Amino acid sequence: MKKINFLKVGVFVIIFAVGFSIGFLGFKKVTKVTPQPTPTPEANIADEIPNPDIQVGESSQTAGTITPESVNMVNVLFLGMGGAGHDGGGLTDSITLASINYQKKIINLIAIPRDLWYRKQKINSVYSESGANSIKFDVGQITGLKVNYFLAVDFANFVSGIDLLEGVDVENPQTWDDYFYPVKGQEQNLCGFSPEYNAEINQKYKGFELEKQFTCRYEHLHFDQGPVHLDGATALKYIRSRHSGQYGSDFARGERAQAVLTAIGKKLIEKGLTDPANNAVKKLVSMVTSDISLAKVPETLKTIGNLVDYKTLHANLTDQNVLTSATGPGGVYILIPKAGNGNFIEVRNLVKNVY
Repeated sequence: MKKINFLKVGVFVIIFAVGFSIGFLGFKKVTKVTPQPTPTPEANIADEIPNPDIQVGESSQTAGTITPESVNMVNVLFLGMGGAGHDGGGLTDSITLASINYQKKIINLIAIPRDLWYRKQKINSVYSESGANSIKFDVGQITGLKVNYFLAVDFANFVSGIDLLEGVDVENPQTWDDYFYPVKGQEQNLCGFSPEYNAEINQKYKGFELEKQFTCRYEHLHFDQGPVHLDGATALKYIRSRHSGQYGSDFARGERAQAVLTAIGKKLIEKGLTDPANNAVKKLVSMVTSDISLAKVPETLKTIGNLVDYKTLHANLTDQNVLTSATGPGGVYILIPKAGNGNFIEVRNLVKNVY
């Protein structure tokens, strides 16, 4: 008989716990935290002078200065990335912190945009460059919540996992199209243009305006408002789409990622996938990377308690509440706190005020 990887079974039990909690979005009222936007002009980080008395320091988590709310929580960081065969495959395309407050019976889902600037780099590069402990630490500093565990999955395993569940059903909030979703393997296709014309348009256009000239490199995505069934490949497109005129910002991507996470939780409930001897369970746990220890699972689940009693909220970080656009080194687009580069006090307050 094949030996079960009990560490990964422990991982899956926690995944199931979080998924189960989030899955009740379909049955319980969900509150979305939407503070009134504060207009702020685009900034250049060279002009920002952080307040040293407020700026989050590298030693604060080890010094025990993470906000007191963390003592009543289990915080799990979900990371999604391209993986092998994708440009920038190690970059975390999706970063969501699921904060389970077992004292107040609240699940807080916090979407962290990949362009957030922290410690002189975009947050989406931390995992690939410095590892899981660093991304957990940094997200802890940004949100004020100590991150207990992480879970990472690449695109291929994400697609396989969704297909193993026979697809998921999301509640799509609005009808939207994306006419420029990239087709893998077509990145260099000249779409029938001559080398001379290709050279001409390369002189005339730059960036995405140049890419849009090569329409054969893209496919058209369309999603109607309301319930939508997604197989693995379509679920990935649903999350990754960036160029919709109606619902295409990076912040919208964070919302769509949460919708799929919700749908996964509901499907896990429907299929009753809790038995570690179940073949589907063993396949699912083999698809993720995590640091959840089996020894901690019973204690953690006992602490969390009856998940049916939980309410799910969202405190996403966007340019409509605590962030603003800025220009980083080399003119790269980044997001920084409205309170100033490196000053995450308003971010922490947004997260804290949910509870």
